[in-house]
Amino acid sequence: MSYDLAVYLPEALDAEALTALVDASIGLQLEEIADGGSGDGPQNWHILRGKRAAYCFTLEGPFLVEPEDVPHEVTAAVLGAGVMYSILVEGAEPVSIAHAVRFAKRLAKEGNGAAQDLQTEEIWPKTSTRAAARPERDTMIDIVEVRWYHLMDEVRDDFPQRYLDLARQYLPEALPKRFGSYEPLQRNLARDGDQAFVKFFSEDCDVSTVGSFPTAGAYFKGVFGGHMKQDRPTRKGDVQVVSISIHRLALEDPRWREALERFFIAVAIELRSFYATAEVDSGWGWNGRSLWCYASKPSLYSQKEAWGQWLGLSPHPVWMAWFSPLYSDLVRPHLQGAVQKYPEGIMHRFGDGPLGREEIIERWPEAGEWVPVELTGAVGHPESRFADVMPERLTRMLVAPPPKPDRT
Repeated sequence: MSYDLAVYLPEALDAEALTALVDASIGLQLEEIADGGSGDGPQNWHILRGKRAAYCFTLEGPFLVEPEDVPHEVTAAVLGAGVMYSILVEGAEPVSIAHAVRFAKRLAKEGNGAAQDLQTEEIWPKTSTRAAARPERDTMIDIVEVRWYHLMDEVRDDFPQRYLDLARQYLPEALPKRFGSYEPLQRNLARDGDQAFVKFFSEDCDVSTVGSFPTAGAYFKGVFGGHMKQDRPTRKGDVQVVSISIHRLALEDPRWREALERFFIAVAIELRSFYATAEVDSGWGWNGRSLWCYASKPSLYSQKEAWGQWLGLSPHPVWMAWFSPLYSDLVRPHLQGAVQKYPEGIMHRFGDGPLGREEIIERWPEAGEWVPVELTGAVGHPESRFADVMPERLTRMLVAPPPKPDRT
């Protein structure tokens, strides 16, 4: 029988810091490293208690962890958890358990992380440490607008639930605190539960959400989750879009950038997006609680005026972009900046931190034509322009609505 705890931290503590933490814990002392290993890699420490130096618990780690391996409750409490320490009380003696729990909490506090009791799943601290830098109130700011473009007949019916799962795993701030189809948003995820969110997609084709800072909300345009009213006008087109907004200032922190990038790629893969972008959008007002913009503010390139038909790639460079195999071979030889390959596509990024189009062109002068112009489209008045070249799959638009059900 044993009692187990886990402590998740953004970064590992060195041996000197761990030793000091044990020494500062009343009644505890550190035994020699049990396995006699070097300072590299996970170590096995025996922690002793009392004047008799009796065994109290074993501390092992640090172990590298991926976001997929971190419990959702821990992700909600810690930004960028990258390592885990295991605390094991062999024999589960009550006095040893009490020492181990106190030490786990101290270790979590020292490393700006969180401790989890694996028996009860309780998390310490009770409040999140995922603080993000906030812009000053009543100022004009930049946001980063993320859009995932995908084909309606390729999205899985369970995507609404999968969106919640991926947000919990990578970017909990993208979870919808409130959601609905018009303001004020009437539904509440904490109150109504996941099933209410999933069910809402079967009843409406335009869903807006409000997230937690630094995200400003998400928008789902199209048919998801086995939509029951698929003969509505939105059925005209084959291309759908999911979008979220996030404050640019927060993304100056590499941990927030990593969280967004992982979420960006995960949603692109889940949606089977053929194209996705993360682009800096300037000129937003921030009053300390919400965003607003002038009606005359220039808008980003989007497909909102295309009624579901695909016009083409963005005519200007964007900070991050995802290309599925429909586009990857067409654009790969032309891309400057960093490119990461995945089985499902490629991820392209200009620089580390978020950059606007002018900033990109300033650093990469040839990026004004970041992809071949014949692959790009345009949205605007008096008319929109279709790309001269696009994958054949994206030219098969205007999917006919399904027949209405026979109710006789």
